[in-house]
Amino acid sequence: MTPAPRTLDCDLLVIGSGAGGLSAAVTAAHLGLKVIVAEKDAQFGGTTAWSGGWMWVPRNPLAVAAGINEDIEQPLAYLRHELGDRFDEVRARVFLDNAPRMVEFFRQHTELQFIDGNVIPDFHGHTPHAATGGRSVCAAPFDGSRLGERLHDLKAPLHETTLWGLGIASGAELRHFLNALHKPASFWYVTKKILSHWKDLLVQRRGTQLVNGNALVAALARSLLDQGGQILTSSPATRLLKDPDRVTGAVLHTPQGPLQVNACCGVVLAAGGFPHDTTRKQQLLPHAPTGNEHWSAGNWGNTGDGLRLGESAGGQVASDLLQAAALAPVSRVPRPDGSTAHFPHLIERAKPGLIAVTANGQRFTNEANSYHDFMQGLLSATPAGQTPEAWLLCDHDFIRYYGLGAVKPAPLSLTQWLRNGYLQRGQSLAELAAACGIDAVALHATVQRYNAMCQDGKDKDFGKGETAYNRIQGDTARATAQSLTNPCMGPLTRGPFYAVKVVMGSLGTFAGLRTNPQGQVLDAKSQPIAGLYANGNDMNSMMGGHYPAGGITLGPAMTFGYVAAHHAAGVDLPSTTSNTPQNTSHSRKDSMYYELATMTLPFGTAGQAATNVQAYTSAADAQGELLGCWFTDIGQLNQMIVLRGFATLDALQAERNRTQQHASPFGCGEIFQSLEQHSYKGFGWMKPVRPSAESGIKGPFYEIRTYGIKTGGVQPTIDLWEQYVPARDKLSPCVVAMIALDGPLRFTNIWAYESLNARSQIRADAVAQGIWPPKGGPAHLTTNMVSTIAMPTTVSPLK
Repeated sequence: MTPAPRTLDCDLLVIGSGAGGLSAAVTAAHLGLKVIVAEKDAQFGGTTAWSGGWMWVPRNPLAVAAGINEDIEQPLAYLRHELGDRFDEVRARVFLDNAPRMVEFFRQHTELQFIDGNVIPDFHGHTPHAATGGRSVCAAPFDGSRLGERLHDLKAPLHETTLWGLGIASGAELRHFLNALHKPASFWYVTKKILSHWKDLLVQRRGTQLVNGNALVAALARSLLDQGGQILTSSPATRLLKDPDRVTGAVLHTPQGPLQVNACCGVVLAAGGFPHDTTRKQQLLPHAPTGNEHWSAGNWGNTGDGLRLGESAGGQVASDLLQAAALAPVSRVPRPDGSTAHFPHLIERAKPGLIAVTANGQRFTNEANSYHDFMQGLLSATPAGQTPEAWLLCDHDFIRYYGLGAVKPAPLSLTQWLRNGYLQRGQSLAELAAACGIDAVALHATVQRYNAMCQDGKDKDFGKGETAYNRIQGDTARATAQSLTNPCMGPLTRGPFYAVKVVMGSLGTFAGLRTNPQGQVLDAKSQPIAGLYANGNDMNSMMGGHYPAGGITLGPAMTFGYVAAHHAAGVDLPSTTSNTPQNTSHSRKDSMYYELATMTLPFGTAGQAATNVQAYTSAADAQGELLGCWFTDIGQLNQMIVLRGFATLDALQAERNRTQQHASPFGCGEIFQSLEQHSYKGFGWMKPVRPSAESGIKGPFYEIRTYGIKTGGVQPTIDLWEQYVPARDKLSPCVVAMIALDGPLRFTNIWAYESLNARSQIRADAVAQGIWPPKGGPAHLTTNMVSTIAMPTTVSPLK
């Protein structure tokens, strides 16, 4: 007799632990939902943990801070040209509106931080409105030790893409590793990284210097765990739970037996698509007629579970995409244990000194183009009935400087790769051709022609090096050192020569469950299935099977996870104006940075000052949003206190600079006797301050209290307030609690009361009931404490 499954209740169940699943989970937890993430594999992270971690996010805050401002119509126009008849403007606008907000949300409220991609171009530089940078971000490096005991539950990077398990970030860090034998500064950088990594292996049994997709997953996981979310590993979902009206949860197969998870707000399917589902590949990938002719670099556990679960509830998997997978050239790497790894060739193809040929000995495409375009070129060049495969060829200088696929550059040995057959070598091109089964005569002619074109710097056959994307993937410094003018083209001259075979593969799949712009799975009648969402590669790609830029998988996955979590929580997304560039942060409603300005005024000037403040803060060149404008009633009198909110610290600083350089700050330069401005960041768990008309918070008496904090007391104070404020809020609302970013270590909190008598009674009741002050809280504070009672002026949004 089969035992009844155990049960567990939550608000939102997320199936899958890649970026798409964790984005939804972290956002939902921040919105107050109890979240459980169920991961099929023994370790969480999915394909994201193996990825480069880049996200396509046009108009992102890091680009804006660097002065790269573009209207939403520019990336929209690029997508419209790229996607053609598969362009869905509604979904595209939802993505482009919310992607920048997603980045800012994670920056402000979670452990996930970002590095910019302000010099990374879109793939197709000849398409109108393609950008040469500013549309990408990547996860910042993350200290894996911060995961504590869960570090070993994090999927490690794909070993073949690392150096002894050490992940290497693209850009400056990769250049250091390539130049370690040539530049002392690079040698020292690499030496310190490797020694630190070996120490991690001894102490932690795995690396903790996390970069790329591994850092993205780790930061998201840490954020979810900090908010009380759970991550269950080795727990595949076997079936969805449904009542007549909606999906209500799922049954998991855990190491302890069946577990029924009831999820009152819904289930998010984010199980990574179908890169290793033989049946689905046979149906949707024409180049894999039996389903076995496709070797994906995606996570091995991604076998279409999410799609099948969605279909069981009435969902529909799209079959009309231009291409159902994110194609990439993959080499099959033999491992000592007899297994085979799938290595994605993403970096070396654009470097000077490499070409790709088929068995006929001829080039077939621009090697410096994106991995997806490279494979489309291979498919087009392969005659019907033949297997699409190619060889990446280089000479001795190239492989010792750059490596080739899983083969690492000098000083690491080539021996094991030659012995296991992964790497082929020939003292001459003819010898190499014989080893690989390539037409030797044609190969010799191809290399001869290519070498001649390298001297001119012009690829007359495929235009290699013509686009910004090609050039940034190349190597300008090395090409220049060799007196070459094209950073992607270098001759193959010094034997021995080397080759690695690449076959049809992918980074993941595009075809997924059809959804609406909120991420809800749609049924056969295009109606949303209540309680069921899909994201990541379980969601049908908004790109329609096209690949216009790097990061078009993770960027939408992170964004639609953010969107779906709001929908599941019943919380409106922050309002946005599609035609407004993101530097107009005064239109945002998710600000968590604040400025508190205090003006001392002559008697009788408050009314005029308030009018001037309103005009100044709403001017066309103003940043931030006016939230409160009060005049003091108890404490130091004749002071006007102005509270403004900002979406980013950069916006706050820009407005501070404007005020400092203005002839009449706050329009009151001729009125006030003194002005002080201080910057703050709101406690991460608090809702942003909103006007009374939106928040329902009203005074008319506001108490503004500032406390000094002892060294080391900031985080304990934030944690205690998170624990105690909900109960205290029931007596009177806390408008904001925020840490000062300048001056002495302190924090300021603002409370609203309907009268002074109510304030006295509420404070007494809070003490009597033991709900305030937070137990142990005063131990972290100094005796430097100030309290002011102020009342709103007529222009104050907080009434």
